[in-house]
Amino acid sequence: MRRLKKRYLLLLLFPFGFLLNLISRSNSELTEKVFSTFIYKGVSWVVGTISGLLPVSLAEMLLAASILAIIVIVPLFVIKLVKGKGRRWHLIKEALINILLVSSVIYFAFVFMWGMNYNRLSLASIMGLDMRPSAKEELIELTDHLVHTANELRCKVDENEDGVMIPFGGVKGGFERYQLGYRNAGRLYPELSGVISRPKPIISSKIIAYTNIWGIYSPFTVESNVNMLIPSPMLLSTMMHEMAHQLGFAREDEANYIAYLTCRLHPDADYQYSGALLGLTYALNAVYGQDREEYSRLVNMLSDGVKRDLNENNKYHAKYSGPVSKAISKTNDIYLKANNQKDGERSYGRMLDLMLAEFRSSRAGNSYIGYMR
Repeated sequence: MRRLKKRYLLLLLFPFGFLLNLISRSNSELTEKVFSTFIYKGVSWVVGTISGLLPVSLAEMLLAASILAIIVIVPLFVIKLVKGKGRRWHLIKEALINILLVSSVIYFAFVFMWGMNYNRLSLASIMGLDMRPSAKEELIELTDHLVHTANELRCKVDENEDGVMIPFGGVKGGFERYQLGYRNAGRLYPELSGVISRPKPIISSKIIAYTNIWGIYSPFTVESNVNMLIPSPMLLSTMMHEMAHQLGFAREDEANYIAYLTCRLHPDADYQYSGALLGLTYALNAVYGQDREEYSRLVNMLSDGVKRDLNENNKYHAKYSGPVSKAISKTNDIYLKANNQKDGERSYGRMLDLMLAEFRSSRAGNSYIGYMR
């Protein structure tokens, strides 16, 4: 009976984690100082150092083991129910308690190891960016700049037999150089330094592709995982996006912007181009929604190489979109809204607000970064 009571105490982890997250959400400055830059840094360093020793994703291995365990446990449980006529209610009650216990532990671990990062100070506050509504002219000017930058960089990168951009040294070469962009970014913003474990390819990418997931950050193992079937021009920026999560930047718009920034600060043209293409994709989509004529003008300015790379994205979405990807997208939307991102999946596109704020600052001569031309 005492062992049973001690076991039930684990159920308290759920309300405790919920309360912890609630307190964190009401005080972003405290969360920034105590959790994001202290507790999370320490916990993630320990866990990330250990998981980083493995060349494959520990998170993916644990997920596969969990699925296998469920496949084995469920039939055994059904057999027990069939045979144990007088104990069925007891078995069901025990099963439900076990599910609640596991869920409680997982939720608390999520909040303590990662979740409170959603409540930290905004990246705009940390970087001193002036966030305000932008005029259409500013958006068009930024997009025009990105078009010229992408065209210029496209001449400096490698491509495959289909004329689509690929990283220098192939996928392996791309995975080996991620830290250079973060190293340069860390000199300007200390919050962007301290990447722990290396990015890892997802072995089950053929399955993941149908979920519309390009990358997954596992807070339980501090691993940045990348879908290896995504269009090669976007592989490097996706990798940098997941590494941003590893640094404790949970919000999707901020991780997107950090990917754009760290790619631009990378010394190699393939990373710079992948970042420019990421920013250009969101900027063109925004222009399309405001001015179709300007959109057509800007698209017509793109080089053939850039057009091929953007078309590769379209082909990927056409191939893998379907009921599964829509269901996963809806689930992700709910998850993001539950974690203080009111725009849900639309929050990915809010990176453009950060890009415009920095671009505005750069034009005013206040940027520490500058823009390539």
